[in-house]
Amino acid sequence: MRNLNGRDTLIRVALWMPRIGRVSGGHKVQLEETAKALWPYDVETRIVWDSEIELGGVDLVHGFGLNPAEVHSCRSSGLPVVISPIYWDIRRGPDGWFRAKSARSVLGSFRLSARFLAAALRSRTRVTEACLAFIPIEREMLAAYEAADLLLPNSEGEAESIRHDLGIATPMSVVPNGVDPGQFKQAGEPFAKRDFVLSVGRIDPHKNQLGLIRALKGSGRTLVIVGSDHPDHPAYAQACRAAGSGWVEFLDEMPHSELRNVFARARVHALPSWFETTGLVSLEAALSGCSVVTTERGHAHEYLGDYALYCDPADARSIRRAVDIAWKQPPVPEFRAHVEAHFTWDHAAQATRTAYLTVLNRGVGPVVAQADGV
Repeated sequence: MRNLNGRDTLIRVALWMPRIGRVSGGHKVQLEETAKALWPYDVETRIVWDSEIELGGVDLVHGFGLNPAEVHSCRSSGLPVVISPIYWDIRRGPDGWFRAKSARSVLGSFRLSARFLAAALRSRTRVTEACLAFIPIEREMLAAYEAADLLLPNSEGEAESIRHDLGIATPMSVVPNGVDPGQFKQAGEPFAKRDFVLSVGRIDPHKNQLGLIRALKGSGRTLVIVGSDHPDHPAYAQACRAAGSGWVEFLDEMPHSELRNVFARARVHALPSWFETTGLVSLEAALSGCSVVTTERGHAHEYLGDYALYCDPADARSIRRAVDIAWKQPPVPEFRAHVEAHFTWDHAAQATRTAYLTVLNRGVGPVVAQADGV
């Protein structure tokens, strides 16, 4: 970024996730890897996990899971806010079911929506103030998204879902999720010598490990599940272990330095989740030479295209069929090249920096900094 005198200017950003909670996963990886990848692009990043944030010394706040009060606090201090939404339909439960209440009805009555719109036309600060007075928990996401300066969905599909489900008017700029090819560069075992199906992810109803176990029972194939138990779903983890007793191997969550060795020996990676915005582990599996099976629900196709096989998480026969085909079908070399060409943390950093510049230039009037590709 250059100022009016032509000198390079560092962008200082706080990446804030105030509710990381007890559950690790792709949201935490996305924040940490994005923060690290931005430094070579003259973006100084500071990660904040605390519920309170010190706003001094930053030009912009990049939020993950912020509520409207937190957005309002930043904007009241004169700082623009961008949000990575990591969104899926709020009606969807962890087992794929939908509540009867439609997503659009969460907006409330026409009268309430009109009040939000009128406030939004006055200013984004006003819409936050209007919402804060009376919105229940289900409307917090709407209010936070509407109050932000820019949303950074991980795919065009996610952006369209936000527009369709919530009617959000906030501008959006797609920033892809990514992987680090350097962490998965070893060749691994030849495909024909690989002898198990792998599924990486926390043991969680949303990830549908139980559906995968039931689908593959009696197949004669070994299934290896890598991930920690979700602390809020101990009964689900117990059900998975009971269903897989004697033939499924359960391994605890492990660092990438160890996980890449497991990927390098797996023949198929299966992720039959009820919904995935991306599925980072599917990208990692692709780099590791695995055939990839993933869910048809969500936006994975935007990343994996025709290189992966897709299944219906509600249909055991669909899961089994996809795994059977993947077992016999080695991935084409172009799969890894496709991931490396489009979905690395470097790609994510470049797109994120461009988004930051868009927001900052909107607020500083005549100062214009042209980012690559804009």
